[in-house]
Amino acid sequence: MATEDSFSQSPYGKKNEAQQWKMESSTWDLLERLYSLRLQPSSDNGNEDTEMDGVAGTGMEMDTGTAKEGSAVDTDFTKVQELMRSDSLLSEYVEVRRWLEEKAPEFHPVETRKGYLFYTRKSIRDRKSRAGVPSQQPEKADNTVTEADPDAPSRQRKDLAYEDAEYESSLLRTLYEYVRRGRVGNAMDLCAESDEPWRAASMKGGLLWRDPSLEPEGEDEYLPVSSGSEKGVADWKPSHTAGNINRMLWKQTCAALAHDENNDVYERALYAALGGRLDEVILVCETWEDYLWAYVNTMIEAKIDSGIVDANALYTPAQTTSLDHIQSKYPPIEDMYHVFDSLTEIDSTVLRESAKQPFHLLQKSLITDDFASYIDDYARRLRAGDMSEAECDLLRFVVHAALYLSELGVTLPKDAVEGVLQAYIGILSKNHTELVAVYVTYLPTSIQTESYALFLCGISDPVNVRLQLLRLAERHGLDMNAICKRTTQLTFDIRKAEDSTDMSDSVETSFVLAEPVEAITDEENELVRAVEWVTSSTQLYEYALFEICKLVRRFLLRGRTNAATQLFNSLPDDFVQQNWVKETESGAANSSIVSHFQEYIHLLSLCDAYAYYATWSETLCKRPIDTRVQSSRRQALWLEWKENIAVATERASQMFRNRILDVDWLGSPLGLDSTTADDMDTSGDDAQLQERLQELECLRELYIPETVFRLHSILFETRDALPKNLKRSLDLAQLVADESLGIYRHLAKASQLHPQGRLIAFMGLMRSSAFEILRVQQESQPNKPPLMMDPAIISSSAV
Repeated sequence: MATEDSFSQSPYGKKNEAQQWKMESSTWDLLERLYSLRLQPSSDNGNEDTEMDGVAGTGMEMDTGTAKEGSAVDTDFTKVQELMRSDSLLSEYVEVRRWLEEKAPEFHPVETRKGYLFYTRKSIRDRKSRAGVPSQQPEKADNTVTEADPDAPSRQRKDLAYEDAEYESSLLRTLYEYVRRGRVGNAMDLCAESDEPWRAASMKGGLLWRDPSLEPEGEDEYLPVSSGSEKGVADWKPSHTAGNINRMLWKQTCAALAHDENNDVYERALYAALGGRLDEVILVCETWEDYLWAYVNTMIEAKIDSGIVDANALYTPAQTTSLDHIQSKYPPIEDMYHVFDSLTEIDSTVLRESAKQPFHLLQKSLITDDFASYIDDYARRLRAGDMSEAECDLLRFVVHAALYLSELGVTLPKDAVEGVLQAYIGILSKNHTELVAVYVTYLPTSIQTESYALFLCGISDPVNVRLQLLRLAERHGLDMNAICKRTTQLTFDIRKAEDSTDMSDSVETSFVLAEPVEAITDEENELVRAVEWVTSSTQLYEYALFEICKLVRRFLLRGRTNAATQLFNSLPDDFVQQNWVKETESGAANSSIVSHFQEYIHLLSLCDAYAYYATWSETLCKRPIDTRVQSSRRQALWLEWKENIAVATERASQMFRNRILDVDWLGSPLGLDSTTADDMDTSGDDAQLQERLQELECLRELYIPETVFRLHSILFETRDALPKNLKRSLDLAQLVADESLGIYRHLAKASQLHPQGRLIAFMGLMRSSAFEILRVQQESQPNKPPLMMDPAIISSSAV
């Protein structure tokens, strides 16, 4: 699995980052341990080795031989074996304890030291050697023990030599830390190596009593079942009776030793942990894990003790009446819920804060087998936006844990899993786009397309990056074509929703044509680039044709010819398909493709024509200022400009006439009168077809009059360089009046932008052309009377 760098970034530095990774690794280990037990077949006894591993309290190792079936006599070992087989929760508790032991942080054990109480024994010898020897100096009070046996300090209520006391304190701390980590074998070895074998013997009293004569002979003479801490300390299957038949008496003795406040705090905690007593272990707990281990260890020992006592026994253990007064102040612990409830009652600020740590809450849900409720609550928090940036690591874990458990057949709330997965995909979309497709495939099939399309809507990278994301989607089994369509549609819908201006009102009140050189807005560029998705595959070209026409209409209704032109320029070179051309030339009826392709051609023609007009306008502005100065250079400039303006004028005027005015632009060639309701663009929705018809009609009302006025400007403004154009400008009246084209209707139609229509303004232009023709004729015939009004005045008043 790829590593998401953004999730490991921590405002608290590298140390906290490392702790987070360790916490996550530890939680994965816990999940694997628990669900390996929970999902194994109930009749499977092949895993008894792991179930019995570490059962005998705080790491007391034992083998896993199986008792004879139907045996009337059970040893303590076989009783616990049967208890583990029948109580799956106890097996989980043992696994949790083992997990807490193995994940405990490393510590530095005390070094071994040969010679038991070396300095104390030396002090005793020195004292004896001074006995009876007179001294002039008064002897100092000496509170050192006078005997060097293990019980001397408690019996005499005196101290060991300072050096020995320091070592004993460190030794006891080390022994406890070993037991806390399930390494009782290491603890006993340390005792033996430090010349304290009696202490090692005192720790071994927790072994369960067993008798090999009551156990069947297996193929293996021994089975190692240590806690996995070290090799060679396992309790091999014995050849004779072993273990402690008076285990309860030993545990009561441990409790008495732990209860004695005169003992070292870690010695008390050591024997309390060995005997399953909570009171003294709590005194040395520092972390959330320490407290949890103490409670779980106590609960396991209590359940084992109860199982041993309740079953039939061959031997009667010794009575513990004399020690029954030593009772724990904590009530019996029933289950894991009780454990965590008890942790909340401990008066420790550090513990309370640690219990709120996200991964600790998650571990709690796994231990209590309540992950379904946890993920449900977590998903609600995500929907409410109640998640800090620091919880990204947790979100990653929750998502993968949910996917992993779902694959294993664990029932989880589908809505919650979907919610956390969607949130994770949202985070991936910011920095790890290449991973999004993988996780989208785990969403329900019905929302995969929508989810990936929403992700692609936010991708503004170059085309090659977008195509790579589409290939990734296809590689992971997603419907690439459906995703491309939905992405384009969503982008259009989002921008349309953000534009609160009503289309009809905007067109009628504030229509302004953009200059070709004007840059398009970011929103327009986003819309133009949205078309890239549906032009990424030739299979989508037909759908792209419909969407392009729709978007171009949207641009042109706002006068954004520059945006429409950029959209056309962004299309692939092979976009126009030969079958579209053939169907159009054959005059295929009731064809949505023909209708939209004709519209595409008409819209493209308008953009091209207005681009030619912009070129003509630029050329016109380069006209020499004073042509009356007779010089060869002036004449050359004039002739060069005249040639250029002639070419620009012919191209622009031909585009306006042949591609717009003479072809019934966006009218009958589109064949919309015969388009049926099953038009692909409408998808059976008559409202969409009606909207299209209204937009086309609105475009005709806007651009046909504008084109007429611009064509007149082209012809009239070039009358000096091209005298024939003056007559051609007046001939526009015949074009406008042509009934077959109906251009005059668009000029005469009133709107909010032109309350009286534009026909009167057009008539003013015709009057200007007519007066200019008369003026020219007058100048060529000086004897004619002058005109009644200057044509320039007439032209300005008409506009």
